[in-house]
Amino acid sequence: MFARLVATRPMRVCIVGASGKLGKYMIEHALARGYDVVGVCRERSVAKLDRFADRIRIVPGQTDDPAVIADAVEGCDGVLTVLVPWGMRDYPSGTARAVLDHARRDARLVFSCGWHITLDGQDRYTRRLRAFVAVFGLLASPT
Repeated sequence: MFARLVATRPMRVCIVGASGKLGKYMIEHALARGYDVVGVCRERSVAKLDRFADRIRIVPGQTDDPAVIADAVEGCDGVLTVLVPWGMRDYPSGTARAVLDHARRDARLVFSCGWHITLDGQDRYTRRLRAFVAVFGLLASPT
């Protein structure tokens, strides 16, 4: 009896917000596991991905642009959306909507939105900044 060989392709993941600290960490993590990686970032941030340029596909553009996201997530098994909530014009929410609208129906989706991630756990913040974050975090809380 002949064993049927089935060609399998590596898992393909799209990382939206790829040029940030967490995005670059996720690229390294995915590449180390043999995944095909598509990275999305603003055009002005593409240079931050230079060290990965020969190993990933980079899709430059606004991450809340549905056409950019549709192009990037096509054929992806998973989408990691790792954005900092910059600005007041609904940018992270627009990005989330674009991902939800255009990702494959069976793709795994992960959304993360935070204002900072530490690389080594050694970051230190002033009391003034910590107080600012605490006060405005409470004021911005919906409850």
